[in-house]
Amino acid sequence: MTEGVISATSVMCAAGFGAPQVWSSVRSRVSRIRNSSVMDRQYEPIPMGLVPEEALDADDADLDALTWPARARRMLRLATPTLRELASAIGDTPVALYLGLPELTPDDSPWLDKFSEQLCTRAGLKFDAAASRTFPLGRAAVLVALESALQAMSADSSRPILVGGVDTFLDLRLLATLGAEGRVHGPRVMDGFIPGEGAAFLWVEGGGEPASGATVIHGAASTTDPGHRYGTEPARGEGLAEALQLLHGRLASPGPIASTFTGLNGENFDAKLWGVARLRHNDLFSPDMALEHPASCFGDTGAATGAVLTVLAAAALAAGHRKGPALIWAASDLGARGCTIVDTGGPTRG
Repeated sequence: MTEGVISATSVMCAAGFGAPQVWSSVRSRVSRIRNSSVMDRQYEPIPMGLVPEEALDADDADLDALTWPARARRMLRLATPTLRELASAIGDTPVALYLGLPELTPDDSPWLDKFSEQLCTRAGLKFDAAASRTFPLGRAAVLVALESALQAMSADSSRPILVGGVDTFLDLRLLATLGAEGRVHGPRVMDGFIPGEGAAFLWVEGGGEPASGATVIHGAASTTDPGHRYGTEPARGEGLAEALQLLHGRLASPGPIASTFTGLNGENFDAKLWGVARLRHNDLFSPDMALEHPASCFGDTGAATGAVLTVLAAAALAAGHRKGPALIWAASDLGARGCTIVDTGGPTRG
């Protein structure tokens, strides 16, 4: 598998717009979580990490004409201004978009197959449908997409790939379901997560020697864990450990991981996954590794998680606030587990 260079990024979530602003909030541990207008079953407001309405793309007549459900429409409004920020970096290049989306099926949500084209059209980009793929896999979706993008670049390193994800939990039916399962954090639920939303994109190029200071993706790996939250197999928490082992085997010169940007969202289930992976591969980590769990600042960003974390890791490394190599990982409800290693230019430091 070839390496990739992140030449441009964009991100939007409750913590702000753009990598510098979002990373500054996370680094300062500033929480952007507020009580929402949505009530739980006890008629108390649900804390959420929401993007202000004025930051979203316009809710115009063209969007109304799509007749999409409210969640899909808001996702499009989240992703459009975020992607538009990369227009100058992408230019007139037809976009091969590898997009992470929520864990839905085309039968349940026919808009999944149409989302990428609509997004690129609204963002003013040329869309290459034949070269694009969607990954409706939830929190780990973008890391699975990144693995596929690097595999595609190993066959043709001259073709950049846009990798990103978008999601929102601002959906009454979804929140009601999660609330009934006891998964939404609140005064009566400690083992739960704070719903959020966001979008993030990476313009990934392959081939050639990376420029000094550039963020390099040294590899990505994913697995499917049958012992997932809704599975019938025992939940041993092994899927993330297996993905990390696979990733380590793909690195040309693996060095001790100095920073980790985790997909932890406050639920014990994912904490178990990380605990198993950390203990099983303790030799991969630096003794003074920095551990980041940004969801504590802006909530769970769902299928955007892998992209948001990777953008933040790149920003932290570029600013010298965190050391590399940096590990990014995320785990989905239905079994997808993904991870990647990024560092600043040159081979992975040993």
